[in-house]
Amino acid sequence: MRSQLKLVVGILGVLFFASCAFAQVTLNFWTPFTGPDGPYMEKLVNKFNEEHQGKIQVVFQVVPGGIEFNTNLALAISSKTAPEVVAIRRVDLVRFITSMRSFTKEELSKYGIDLADFVPGPLQGVLIDDNTVCGLPLDAFCLGFYYNADHFTAAGLDPNNPPANRESFIDAAQKLTKDLNGDGTIDQWGWFSFGGYTLRYVWQWYTLLFQNRGQILTEDRKKAAFNNEAGIDALAFYVDLIHKYGVAPKEPSDPEPAFASGVLSMHFNGPWMLNLFKQQGVNFKVAPIPVLGQVPGVWGSSHILAIPAVAVEDPAKLEAAVTFVKWLSEHSMEWAAAGQIPARLSILNNPRFKEALPEQYVFSTQLPYFQSPPDIVALAEIETELISCMESAFLGQKTPAEAIAEAAAAVDEILAEQE
Repeated sequence: MRSQLKLVVGILGVLFFASCAFAQVTLNFWTPFTGPDGPYMEKLVNKFNEEHQGKIQVVFQVVPGGIEFNTNLALAISSKTAPEVVAIRRVDLVRFITSMRSFTKEELSKYGIDLADFVPGPLQGVLIDDNTVCGLPLDAFCLGFYYNADHFTAAGLDPNNPPANRESFIDAAQKLTKDLNGDGTIDQWGWFSFGGYTLRYVWQWYTLLFQNRGQILTEDRKKAAFNNEAGIDALAFYVDLIHKYGVAPKEPSDPEPAFASGVLSMHFNGPWMLNLFKQQGVNFKVAPIPVLGQVPGVWGSSHILAIPAVAVEDPAKLEAAVTFVKWLSEHSMEWAAAGQIPARLSILNNPRFKEALPEQYVFSTQLPYFQSPPDIVALAEIETELISCMESAFLGQKTPAEAIAEAAAAVDEILAEQE
């Protein structure tokens, strides 16, 4: 009887340990994708779950981005209830670098991940040192040049040959700015310099600053580096479109609905607007940002896939989390359909990318000169000061030189407080 009991216990033990070995691992995945991109990511997660049924189950969660996302993530990390994987904006990752599981190139290689396959600009945002990363870029995004093809044709401009430099951009803006019904009021504008989402015109200024070979901060990140000709010209150009050339409204005007409704002819924005403008029925085209300065340059950033260390102390969790991150990275062309750019060179160089997503491909041609602001915690505070000073110049309350000097002084003060 005892021998039979031992046999039963032994069999049950084997079955128990076997079931543990093959138990499904559940991962929580936080994302900030509250807009139309959310359903695209949820669809990808569902596809992953189907392919890994019985092994890994990913629970997709949307957490509003910015301050709310950062606050919730910080609390979750401190209470050891953090999700196993997060998709986080590059500008926010800097707050959590020490909380994320880091990986050497050698570790990633064992998982079949080659850092050499990632676009250098986005990859820079996850590098701890030359051999270690705190995450992987999910995508890249940057400004691009949207223009109304019908407006171009009506103005005698070639919609297949958009402006590529400062002179041709100003010329097009002048031809596109029209009083269509003769009542003395402009009904169609060539450009909007400010209004709507305020960070957009900071990104526009960054873009021209980079094109002027300028930088936001000094190399040691202790002082502003833009109170010079490069920074002043980057603001003066957009101010002149309002007050010198008269091709942009003097009052704040939101360009997104204006472009969607046909009131605005030319607009700089990210690839995330592609699907929305298509849904609005706008006959538009996209092109790289014109070289308005001395050299090609464009503001850009990325979403990062990262793994909070406190959530993957269990080796099975870590293995599952890396498996999921790798899979998402390899499927980033499907994610790009949401209005993003893949961060993998193998995907960007695949002819299927250009064929399937021609507009995203146009945006991707700018990645060789893609630049991001410095990865510092104080960036949001700095950009708030930039917005305030820039708006004073747009409204004609200060000259561009005065506004830039004031912004630089405010940035110096912010950076001094960080020490």
